Amino acid sequence: MSYLTPGKKEVGYSLTRKRRENGYAREKLPRFGQIPSHKATLLWLALRYGFIDKSILVVTEGLGPQKFHGRVAILVNEHTASAGEMLAAFAEENGLATIVGTKTAARLLSGSTFKAGSGYIVGLPAAAYLTWQGKLIEGKGVPPSVPVELLPDDLLAGQDPQVQKAIEIVTGM
Repeated sequence: MSYLTPGKKEVGYSLTRKRRENGYAREKLPRFGQIPSHKATLLWLALRYGFIDKSILVVTEGLGPQKFHGRVAILVNEHTASAGEMLAAFAEENGLATIVGTKTAARLLSGSTFKAGSGYIVGLPAAAYLTWQGKLIEGKGVPPSVPVELLPDDLLAGQDPQVQKAIEIVTGM
């Protein structure tokens, strides 16, 4: 997401039930705004965010202008989930890319996993993710701005209409 915009920009936020029920201001949530450049930094992140409420505001890094700004297409389909949906929603909300394909999977929740014994792991939702404009993606997905179906027969024929449309859009920008 940081590559799509030159400056620091709010992306969205995760919100726990407890934080929602107790009240919150999204601007005052703990900010996560930089991807670690070294593995050693991961320990600091674990300490900073690992023991607090999972409500966190995600912000882009502010990497500066890029040559491709204004000429981006993002391909999505029913298999695009989680962080892919965050990216598509961020780009769509901010007019940073044309979203091409079919609606995303609508599977974006922060979760926690626990060992349940006998080799099983249980995953439970811990927080909902909302875009900066307050849209919930879980259960709704991100619709493309340019809908293009991809059928098995297209692939068997060596064609990918979604990629072809994305290339057409980008070359026309």
